[in-house]
Amino acid sequence: MADSLYRSEGRHATWLELFFDLVFVAVIGVVAHDLAHTHDRHIGVEQLLRFPLVFIPVWWIWITHTLYANRFDTDSRHHRIFSLAIMALMVVFSTFAEDSLESGFAYFVVLYTLVRLLLAYRYWREYRNSDRKLKLARDLSLAIAIGGLISLTAIWLPSPTKYAVFYLGLAVDAGWQISRRRRLQFCPVDREHLVERMGLLAIIILGESVIAMVASLNHEVWDLMDIIPAATGFLLIGAIWWVYFDSFPKLEHAKRFTSGNALIYPHLLVCMGLLILANMIRHAILGDLDRPTFGLLAVTGLVMFYLGKQIPYWYAFPPWRGAIITNSFVCIGITVASTFLPRVEYSLIGMTLGMFVYVYLTFNRILSVDVSEYLN
Repeated sequence: MADSLYRSEGRHATWLELFFDLVFVAVIGVVAHDLAHTHDRHIGVEQLLRFPLVFIPVWWIWITHTLYANRFDTDSRHHRIFSLAIMALMVVFSTFAEDSLESGFAYFVVLYTLVRLLLAYRYWREYRNSDRKLKLARDLSLAIAIGGLISLTAIWLPSPTKYAVFYLGLAVDAGWQISRRRRLQFCPVDREHLVERMGLLAIIILGESVIAMVASLNHEVWDLMDIIPAATGFLLIGAIWWVYFDSFPKLEHAKRFTSGNALIYPHLLVCMGLLILANMIRHAILGDLDRPTFGLLAVTGLVMFYLGKQIPYWYAFPPWRGAIITNSFVCIGITVASTFLPRVEYSLIGMTLGMFVYVYLTFNRILSVDVSEYLN
């Protein structure tokens, strides 16, 4: 730990971590691209299911590496090789994303397990280097390895049992790590670094939203119903950025964040919500999606974003809890009501107005309330 960046003064994400995030977002873009395809103006059930089933393992690998780097990163040659190896495996991993529930399942699982075992090895090495005093590293190593091996057994099982066993391994891994929360307090997360990495991932995914929007702006002839969703979609992305990052620095100093769990797991919802919204805006511009499917993406994406963003603040700052709950209900209600409008373009306008209401309520009912006693 003496040579690591852990809690060093003025610590920020390294150049390698920024590169790591970009590679992962490229992989995430491949995973989310499945939602960009429509069939007879709707997205099939298999596509909707495949997105979370593939995205969650990718996100879990990113989180595990981020937490390892948060505590043990030395930015040394060995650490760089380790991170680059994971990045290379993830690039190969992404090539099987589209067929991950069919012919590519075995390759998908094997590559996932290889990455998990590589991460387990790194944690075990930290345990050995500490003269076996750092039991947290040992526990995390065992959790990652056993969870990965359970997932690996899925390749020998028939459908649909194999999918259940694959996710059983991930659940064992995550559950074991959560159960070691008390030991995490002896080596708490570097809060400022973790919040920064979460924010970087979110802002890069927001950038993916802009890329998805720009990719759909290839019309030769434009009319008003092309301009409205493009302009409204950008306003929605801008409002999300504003409300997400304006209060974000407070999480760096929240006393209650020691394990980081209350920040980590809700951000799964944030990331999934942002990716769903990116594809929803794209379809609104292209006009290739029917209203029921558009409404499903709109409500699912924004509800995920609202919940994922609010849960860490609800946990960290008790004086905000009442306003957080009422604000969320108001804005979700506006989103649901907007899906009943006669055109998807009008629905997108209603959702964006709901986000503006959310921004206004956040500044006037939450950020105006003093929570200094809950800050370090």
